[in-house]
Amino acid sequence: MFFRSEFRDTYATCEYDSHLSVLPSKVIPHLDPTDIDLKASYDCCMSLFEVHARSFHFASRYLDEKDRRAFAALYAFCRLADDFADEIDIPPEAIEEELDALKDIVARMGQGEIFDHPVLHAFGDTMIKYNIPVQYLNELIEGVRMDINLTEIQTVEELEKYCYHVASTVGVMLCYIMGATNPKTIERAIDLGQALQITNILRDIDEDLQNGRIYLPVETRQQFKVTRDAFEMRKVGLNFKWLIKHYMAVADSYYAKAEIGIQDLPPAAAFTVKVASRVYSEIMNEIKKMDYDVFRKRAIVPSWKKLWIAYKLRREYYREKKAYEESKDQRGIEETVVN
Repeated sequence: MFFRSEFRDTYATCEYDSHLSVLPSKVIPHLDPTDIDLKASYDCCMSLFEVHARSFHFASRYLDEKDRRAFAALYAFCRLADDFADEIDIPPEAIEEELDALKDIVARMGQGEIFDHPVLHAFGDTMIKYNIPVQYLNELIEGVRMDINLTEIQTVEELEKYCYHVASTVGVMLCYIMGATNPKTIERAIDLGQALQITNILRDIDEDLQNGRIYLPVETRQQFKVTRDAFEMRKVGLNFKWLIKHYMAVADSYYAKAEIGIQDLPPAAAFTVKVASRVYSEIMNEIKKMDYDVFRKRAIVPSWKKLWIAYKLRREYYREKKAYEESKDQRGIEETVVN
């Protein structure tokens, strides 16, 4: 059997929003691990990964299948947590309680407990296999909590904190999946999370405004003389454009620092992260083509451009893969001689 009672039918299809069909407080432990299908749980996560995260799904194709499925499970868990802020029609205090329940589940998954929910089942398995610390899951959940009553971010420091919680933590956990956890690599993963989240914020200004939120800090908006009224009236004046250009430059600086850490990753992992990074940074070029009018439409990177980015990076990937394998062979020879 896959999932007991109401959970089995709800999650068997893994449709677009199936991950939200059962609240964490209603999820129960699975007492018999022999009658729950781990492959089906990972398949569910891969389906959600493909539907919700097209850029990352596209970029992950060169990963080892085991690592790719772990990436999908990580993404599916993050999606499950993140969607509580906007997609669940329950009062804010009830969302807080559900996030507390999710933190309790995470702590128990870290001890090897299995739950009747495909995303939690697969990601719990990933946590154990890749030794992902519970700390980063808790920080991610706290990032979601920040969104519940948020209307404006006040300072640059608050924005950096928010980006760390909702995005950099994901990059750090991905480092564990990719087997690259030295402190310098972790620091660069945090930088990439900042870059990606700032890019998200720029792309989604209109959508976030519809949800009552402005993520570009009041502190910076005052420097550029852009008021909340200008956002709400969808005015794309000269000062607004300079504000967007400023945060594009901030994101670019984080992307540049992240490139240093990508060099520490194995070739397939490096290729995946480079493609995702370049595709995401290309969103800002799409915004430029729109003359910074982020209210008119959502900036999207065309499929042909994603393919072109991957094609250009593929030759670099094969060259790095060859050098990496030769280095491994050389180390093996040296260890044999020593022994």
